[in-house]
Amino acid sequence: MCVTKESEFLCGMSNCSWSSCREGCTKDVFQCSHIFVNYRKDTEGLLANVNHTDVDQIDHMTWDVVDARLYPNVKGCGYPPTVNCTTFNNDYSTPGRTFPCYYSKEQPLLVITSLDIKGVKEDLAYAIVIPWGSFLVSILYLLNTYVGMRKPDAEDDQPQEVSSAKASKEASNYSLRSISKTINQGMNKLRGEPDDKGYGTSLYRVAITSSHREPTETSFQEAEFVERPST
Repeated sequence: MCVTKESEFLCGMSNCSWSSCREGCTKDVFQCSHIFVNYRKDTEGLLANVNHTDVDQIDHMTWDVVDARLYPNVKGCGYPPTVNCTTFNNDYSTPGRTFPCYYSKEQPLLVITSLDIKGVKEDLAYAIVIPWGSFLVSILYLLNTYVGMRKPDAEDDQPQEVSSAKASKEASNYSLRSISKTINQGMNKLRGEPDDKGYGTSLYRVAITSSHREPTETSFQEAEFVERPST
């Protein structure tokens, strides 16, 4: 059972290193409330619903812990409507107010007004199950992907290698045949032989009548190379 010993309301960050209640767990505190309580185990219920009007009498009573800090929860913060600091300060800041509370065996000076065991267990379960569940799902996915992958067989690669070598060889042979054909065509033209289209080059003589000689005399001269169809 807890009894409020004293309370104070301060302003300024230098005076607000802690606060009994603050709305917003990441909010900077410029205004704070300090509520100090005394508590002791009341197994017989002698202090239940007993408010002490004489504050000085509280100091003369027997307590397990004195000057403990009062918070609405372990974090000492929250958001409306779950945690309303104005309502909290109005309910627990009056000296002599008696109310049930929860204290920590590890930190005796930490006292809270409410403790939801079921909610704490649910939060703890979510904090464990969700991250670890996501981790296991990721591991299973990676294992499944790795098992589905396999190294290509040597037999599968052999036909591809043979086909590549064959194609390269055919390309080389085609180039050689083209060069050889071009050379042969050039040689045939020089020899006057017909090519694959039936055209060739031949020499023939043309009779030319000379004007200063007698008509009976004729002279012949070689004509230039003339392309004509071969018969």
